Amino acid sequence: MAGARSKGLARKTGMNLRPVLIYIVVAVAVAGGMYAWDLQYRRAEEARRRPPDPAMIAKNLVENIIGSGTVKDVRIDRDRKTVAVTVESTQFKPEAPRQQLRELLEAEAVLATQAVLQQLREYEQATATLVHQGKTIAVGAAARGSEKITMTYVDERLKE
Repeated sequence: MAGARSKGLARKTGMNLRPVLIYIVVAVAVAGGMYAWDLQYRRAEEARRRPPDPAMIAKNLVENIIGSGTVKDVRIDRDRKTVAVTVESTQFKPEAPRQQLRELLEAEAVLATQAVLQQLREYEQATATLVHQGKTIAVGAAARGSEKITMTYVDERLKE
């Protein structure tokens, strides 16, 4: 019977420490897992609540007005407070009369630049470069507070 007796702390206290240690290890592991999950969740929520990139906002605004897939490039200059959008023109029809083409392109540029300036208030100037089949046909520039857009026609069919 002498060999069957408990030794050490279990003999003195009458308590076996193995289940207690297992419980402590499991509790620490569960608490660590919950902490890691909570940390990951908080980071994901912070990223979700962050406002989108201004280039993405400008692209979406212009595509909502001009048409899906028309925006080819967006450039943001935070120092100069300018937004430049390159758009595939949906209004350019080479067979149309010059004056009608100019009016349609100006309307397209006005819609694009005004949408950007109205939503992105920290920027002072917006430029819409209208292209057709990869070639620039016109450039419209609008500044905050200005009544009229400045149009520059690059295509020979549009020049006076």
